[in-house]
Amino acid sequence: MSLALYRKYRSRSLEEIVGQTAVTVALKNALKSNQLSHAYLFTGPRGVGKTSIARILGFEINKLPYSDELPLDIIEIDAASNNGVEKTRELIEKVWVAPVSAKFKVYIIDEVHMLSSASFNALLKTLEEPPAHVIFILATTESHKIPETILSRTQHYSFKLVDEKTIANHLKLIASKESIQINDEGLLLIAKHSGGSLRDSLSLLDQIRHSSNTIDAGVVRDILGLPTENVIALLLDALEKADSPQLMAELESAYNGGTTPSQIAHELLSEIRLMMTSKKATKELLDLGEALLLVQGSSRPDIQLELSTIGYILAINPSTAKSTPPPRESLQHKEKASAQAEVPKPKAKLPEIEKTKSMPSEQPKPVIENIGNSSSEINLWDQLLSSLKSTHNTIYSILRMCEPTIDEAQKIINLEFKFPFHQKRINESKNKQVLLDQLDTLGFTSYQIQAVVKDKKQAASNETTVEPFVSKLEIEADNPVLGQIRNVFGSAEVLE
Repeated sequence: MSLALYRKYRSRSLEEIVGQTAVTVALKNALKSNQLSHAYLFTGPRGVGKTSIARILGFEINKLPYSDELPLDIIEIDAASNNGVEKTRELIEKVWVAPVSAKFKVYIIDEVHMLSSASFNALLKTLEEPPAHVIFILATTESHKIPETILSRTQHYSFKLVDEKTIANHLKLIASKESIQINDEGLLLIAKHSGGSLRDSLSLLDQIRHSSNTIDAGVVRDILGLPTENVIALLLDALEKADSPQLMAELESAYNGGTTPSQIAHELLSEIRLMMTSKKATKELLDLGEALLLVQGSSRPDIQLELSTIGYILAINPSTAKSTPPPRESLQHKEKASAQAEVPKPKAKLPEIEKTKSMPSEQPKPVIENIGNSSSEINLWDQLLSSLKSTHNTIYSILRMCEPTIDEAQKIINLEFKFPFHQKRINESKNKQVLLDQLDTLGFTSYQIQAVVKDKKQAASNETTVEPFVSKLEIEADNPVLGQIRNVFGSAEVLE
């Protein structure tokens, strides 16, 4: 049986540690000057190197060559399974026994926050006045659970998440050593999905390595069940147009394709973050982001995702939000559904509501005339979209959402988008090249593509006091916003 990649490529020296430069530099200097503390506390997210550095430090302190097998004088304890006060007292008794062969006994206590209050109290005195031959290294992912009395008696090193580029570069080196054929896009997608954890990224690479002879971003998305770029682009388009039927249809399609609500929420949050960095932050976007963060922990992530996105549509445009069919599963109890079925619905009411809705007018698609032949009625833009639809569906879907204009004198085609996500995708060199090749085929040579984000200022008239999430609504029969949500989800009971 072969070793998992995260075990096979575990760092064996401080120089091999990836993404924690501040910590490794400080520890190297302490080792050089022989100014070691009697207790260290390593805190930070999982999978970023806390335990690896603790082990390396144990070997370096004793000037021993690194080995996967720990010597007798380096003792690693899992606090999650040894958190009782009796276990702690037993440890404290052994602390006073001299090391077997090394200079120091090094105790590595992993997930130290799992110790009970009584265990922390028992450990406190030993941490305060330990034997000269003992060094403690405590590691935890939840520093806020460590008592202040313990924190004050340790040297505290805070670990950080590793950035996506650093993870991708590290994965590239390992993929090369393991003869895994994966392109840069696939590596970046794994890095992004790992959430800053090197260990998680190696586990994902291990999972994907046998899926195909050559691995690209599409293969990674299929194996991990991630939504495609096209799905996210269509969802963003539905949110922008306040088109709730399209939104529900795209969500339904994504679910049927094996994508989970949590994964969709994760991708949408990434796009919201991009919008924030491009100075387009609004209260509605902030509220949507907060609601999407709740999807993963919800008992009904699908309903939480649907309420979050529909709530955003109602918040940005409550008077023009299009009605939508009920969600896949009714939220109403069967007894209430049966009781309501006996009450005849007034036939005239629904048409009256529909008439009072102010539906957004459809804007005509911008047209780029065929500059090469001004007398021709050929529409270059339609030709371009038509040629891309069958060969490059993702690019086609993104281009449908832009406003194109052309500067014939400068030979520049300007594509104006509403979302940074679309601009970023079109600005990628490979996607630009696809467009230039298509234009060349249509007789438009030497043109440049310029993708920009529309600088759309939110008018004061668009401000609304409508809260976008059901959890924030006052559930009353005469609540107008609740009525709109009922129009969206049918007459189903809305549960908080």
